[in-house]
Amino acid sequence: MKHLLITLILLSSASYARSPFDEETPSSSEEILIRKPEKYLRHESMIYNFNSDLGIKDQRKYTGTDKNKLGLAGHISSNYEHLDNLMGFEINYLRKSSSYDNIWWGAQFFSHNAKFDAITQNHSASNSTNTGSEAMNQRPNGTNNSIMGAGLGMSYRFKLLLDFWNTEDVFETVDVFANYLMLNEKFIDKSYMGYGLTTSYGIHKRSGTSFFYGGKLSYNLASVTREAINSESRKNRSLTLGWLSVALELGVFF
Repeated sequence: MKHLLITLILLSSASYARSPFDEETPSSSEEILIRKPEKYLRHESMIYNFNSDLGIKDQRKYTGTDKNKLGLAGHISSNYEHLDNLMGFEINYLRKSSSYDNIWWGAQFFSHNAKFDAITQNHSASNSTNTGSEAMNQRPNGTNNSIMGAGLGMSYRFKLLLDFWNTEDVFETVDVFANYLMLNEKFIDKSYMGYGLTTSYGIHKRSGTSFFYGGKLSYNLASVTREAINSESRKNRSLTLGWLSVALELGVFF
């Protein structure tokens, strides 16, 4: 009897250790739906493709199994009176971290055309005798410039809106990228280079198990410097850049 009791205890412990209730990642979509949905669906969802032939949803997918994200975004200025102050595009690639829930790592590349006064401002005029200095080159408003940048960063995906709006296919993201930028300033025909940051907040809708679309708000801050003309100090040949843009973004998870 004693040996039988010990055997039953060991079998019960083994069964408990294998229970999906204690697994970090459930083994199937069915288990996600049935077992502990409040844990696995808090920041994730079950997404379906719509079968137009049968008129039903099928090909169910758990968003927690997403691994890669590729997005393309078109940016315009956040100034609704002058949307063409900044126009451009962005490509980003992110891969989900295997160590931290809802964290993604990746890279971005962007290229924008922008008005000078929409992203920076002239240096204060001075009595500098250096004809090439920033203070001696007062750019008129509306001068066109081009900006290119690339960077590495991270993203966090979550569903805060779910607390106020019961939805399964809408997600929010917060992105932060550290960038290397090049500004082609066309008024004096010089190139400026430097480093900066991009921070973004986005809302995206999943249109199926793979595709998504939505919008985001992005803020960029950077400091760029050109080569010295004669004996200029670094301060006298540097520009601080800053701009806010809105973007329409679409892409795919794979």
